[in-house]
Amino acid sequence: METLRPIPTPVFNGSVETGLRSLVLLEAFYPEKLDLETLALLDYFVVHTADLGGPDSLHPALPERVGEYRVRRTLIQEALRMLLRVSLIEVVEATDGISFVSGDDTPAFVKLLNSDYNRDLADRAGWLASRVREEGAAAFTSMRQLIDRWSLEFQSEVGLPNG
Repeated sequence: METLRPIPTPVFNGSVETGLRSLVLLEAFYPEKLDLETLALLDYFVVHTADLGGPDSLHPALPERVGEYRVRRTLIQEALRMLLRVSLIEVVEATDGISFVSGDDTPAFVKLLNSDYNRDLADRAGWLASRVREEGAAAFTSMRQLIDRWSLEFQSEVGLPNG
């Protein structure tokens, strides 16, 4: 008889941690719908809010942190699949693509996440949502410009061609 072995899931920087961040973001932005690209951008900045002149960042400001942004998309896709399986988020299909929105049970679930880190995460997600509501598309433009600038700086530091 074949023995089933669980696939190890990392606690840190895995789909569970990423899923919880995505869930907190979707709840903070509710009723807005967020696509994968926007969630990846927000997932980076919710833990690096000081980069936007906001509250202290939850994660350290390491010089290579722009690399974090580049690897988030796959993790977020896995996390969203997990959140869909447990009905905490909903998929919204429209002519402009696929987006995600907080589900009916999300507010109650997020309230159960009462560690200091999760409370700080929810505060920063709320700060990001307020900033986006105040600035509109300009907020996302400035976030993308920061990522692009850091990417170019990183490429020049390691000797990679720009472009």
